[in-house]
Amino acid sequence: MAEALSVLLVGLDQPVADALAREDGLTVRNVDSLAAIEPGSAAEADAIVLALGDEGPLDAVRAVRAAAPDAAIVVVTSADRVADGAIAVHAGAEDHVVRDEAFSLLLPRALRYATAMRRMRRELLTVDDVTALPNLRGFAPIAEHHLRMSDRAAHPVTFVFVRLDDYDRRCREEGALEANTLARDAASVVLEAVRESDVPARIAPDTICVLLTGDATGAESLVLSRLVEAMAIHDAGREAPRSLALSVGSARYEPGTGSGLAEVLESAVRGLAARA
Repeated sequence: MAEALSVLLVGLDQPVADALAREDGLTVRNVDSLAAIEPGSAAEADAIVLALGDEGPLDAVRAVRAAAPDAAIVVVTSADRVADGAIAVHAGAEDHVVRDEAFSLLLPRALRYATAMRRMRRELLTVDDVTALPNLRGFAPIAEHHLRMSDRAAHPVTFVFVRLDDYDRRCREEGALEANTLARDAASVVLEAVRESDVPARIAPDTICVLLTGDATGAESLVLSRLVEAMAIHDAGREAPRSLALSVGSARYEPGTGSGLAEVLESAVRGLAARA
């Protein structure tokens, strides 16, 4: 039995959607254009098949990627627009299929290949593609190294956590583009508040963690006060003010306790959730 996949078709004919829906394990939705995608709905898809229209391939792929950061993208072009398909793949699409005699046979295979490739790439990524901060995969080895150094030097390690309180609501009500804007704004505020030697990372869609390096005595309160100041500057600088709603907390690793990074993160995130 083929793996169940949710597929969103953009700009393809209904007969193509009907034929694809007859494939085992595929749940298919079809919309006429990028503009017809409802906010938040693209993020539910495992794969998106995008027929390039009048828009350029770069803009089209970027719009789809912003709306569905985890979905695999398969671009469809006519035979006379093969170059556009190649540009789309270079821009981040997983595959390109030409609409020809073999199109109906190739598309289901291309979908499954693209989905597998996207998942593999996501597993290997160490940088969050929205904020350009390290993700949890990139952050974990650095943090674990500091915990082991802490054990040897008998100095605690301090973490500051910033939770984006409006992230889930904005993603649900306004779509992924607005949620991404919120994440970028929050990352910018955090970067203004921390020292160059500190290590910030986006460890979850709604959470940024900062590892305070070196002797962090007094640094925690300094970072927190700078966060408040950076938030105020951010809010005042917007033409249409929309305040950042952030919850801030901290956690400390005590050397020799044997706790791992997972325990530290879980405890801190649970504490932030309790305040919401």
